[in-house]
Amino acid sequence: MGSEAIFKALADSTRQKILQTLLQHELSVTELVEVLGQPQSTVSRHLKVLRNAELILDRRNGVTVHYSPSSAAVGGDNSSLQAHLVRWLEREAPPKALQRRIRQVLERRHAETVGFFEGVGQRWDQMRTDCFGGSFHLEALTALLPKSWVVADIGAGTGYLLPALAGAFEKVIAIEPVTTLLEAARSRPELRGADNVDFRSGDLRELPMANGEADLAIAMLVLHHVPDPATALGEIGRVVKPEGRVLVVEQQTHRCEAFREMMGGRWWGFERSRLADLVREAGFKDLVCRELETAGPTSASAPETPGLFVLTGTRSG
Repeated sequence: MGSEAIFKALADSTRQKILQTLLQHELSVTELVEVLGQPQSTVSRHLKVLRNAELILDRRNGVTVHYSPSSAAVGGDNSSLQAHLVRWLEREAPPKALQRRIRQVLERRHAETVGFFEGVGQRWDQMRTDCFGGSFHLEALTALLPKSWVVADIGAGTGYLLPALAGAFEKVIAIEPVTTLLEAARSRPELRGADNVDFRSGDLRELPMANGEADLAIAMLVLHHVPDPATALGEIGRVVKPEGRVLVVEQQTHRCEAFREMMGGRWWGFERSRLADLVREAGFKDLVCRELETAGPTSASAPETPGLFVLTGTRSG
């Protein structure tokens, strides 16, 4: 990419704001319109210029296109012109109004997700079992069974995993931001008499855990509901001790529209390589990723379902 196109792309203040915004969070065109307060046609025109200058890239998530900085801008080649200009932008504090609108967009994402689960409530277990069966999580856990570990179930929901975890590990920390789901987890009959489960109400953007408190953190079909998966993974990296482990089970990228509407997912699954990059950026190494076999829909009324994969990694020392 010629230097003239790159300098031209960043000569406009709106395009600078777009890139500053995307350096903080991946956003859709609609969200960028809200953040910038400009018409969609104007924002789309600026995005095209930035994309042609190889400063940003787009990623389709179902029918929505999300934008983020390109690898040339934030990747390993720090000598590139894009990288030098991006570092310059990073040193410039975004306007406070811009930062406020970014927070508003992310808060709305979060509120929509919480609202979905408030509505689903006790039906969540059956909905998920109808789509995937009841044993895929046990398959994912077979490689991680040291009895002495402290295990954090991130986004525990109604406590679907907790009976198995409570029997396998010394201590389990169940974290869930939705009050009704957390209370359902506390009330599970299978956990009566279990004194090694610590229930905590908390947001995945700021986990109620100390640094390095867990030997293992599990995010079981959680990240596709999270407004900002990178932030959630960064928090997981914070609470896992050095040489501790992470285990993530997620949906593969899919186009199962009826399934997504029923299950309330924000993201249409993940590309395995992309999620692995986010986990690596959160401080984990030695990543292993493989597909999981699922029973498929067990109810005639259940929609077509996406494939699943498991990703594990070790926290860097």
